[in-house]
Amino acid sequence: MADVPFVDKRSSFLNLLGSIRYDFRIFAPMKQCHVCKTTLPDNARFCFNCGAAQVMANTEAPEVLHLDEALEPQILRLFFMAFRQRIIEEHAERQLDTYAVRLYESGFEEVINRRAEQTAAHIRELEPAVQQNPAYMRSLLDHTFDDLLDYFIIRYCQDINDIRLSEAILGYQGLHWEDIDLMKMTMDYLDFAHETETVYTDFLAMPIEKLKTAGSAFLFPQPQERIFFICDQSLLGSLREGFAMTERALYWRAHLDKARQTTFNALHSLERKKDWLLINGFFFNVNASVNLKVFKLLKKIKRLKQEP
Repeated sequence: MADVPFVDKRSSFLNLLGSIRYDFRIFAPMKQCHVCKTTLPDNARFCFNCGAAQVMANTEAPEVLHLDEALEPQILRLFFMAFRQRIIEEHAERQLDTYAVRLYESGFEEVINRRAEQTAAHIRELEPAVQQNPAYMRSLLDHTFDDLLDYFIIRYCQDINDIRLSEAILGYQGLHWEDIDLMKMTMDYLDFAHETETVYTDFLAMPIEKLKTAGSAFLFPQPQERIFFICDQSLLGSLREGFAMTERALYWRAHLDKARQTTFNALHSLERKKDWLLINGFFFNVNASVNLKVFKLLKKIKRLKQEP
């Protein structure tokens, strides 16, 4: 059979993108009002037609694959759902078409297809008890998709990314918590060399009064807890506001807010809003670039800490 002309391939792919971008029928079920069946946006809390309150979707579905059906198409479907979520969450929904076109034009879809085949083969080789473990299966797919998406977005999309992401992030793919040098990973992810924030890592050379101020304002580590860095966000450089990371926790204080902290073992919720983060429900904000890097770092730590 003759090859389909490039223009036809691209046209078909763009039609597929339309489905991803506008009604998501291929990769995810559309949300409908449970009363009148009106099609609604994913985040709608009330129906625009009848006014009925809507039940918000549960994103942690316990069943991710049907093992009695072909696995590769299911894995691909879940990947593209993860692709859509990643672009909306870490970049912008308006850029979804741009990233999807880049995925096609770069040829990366072939990498995705091969990984789907490898993952399906791995799942078939698992013991039945493991196959029936939703937490393990979800973790396996999440790690696979995260690695693919990080590689694609960092290696193939730096020119369209609004925020520069360090290639050093890719060096942590396939590692487990016990394999990680957490301080090095932290500095690789946050990539302060490309930021304008004032960051201290040499605490012997740091002005003692600033260290004392940070210690009374927001940085309350346990004895012998290793501090990786302290970032000053105060208007006059006093370190009354800022954030710091240690070997066990994130500490911060935003302007006009109280001091906050969360240990990595107690990291249960992360949300990236337009201009800030919510970490365990608490406001966190530095700038758009640092916010994204902190978000990605904490997601990585959370996933590694919660591995089955």
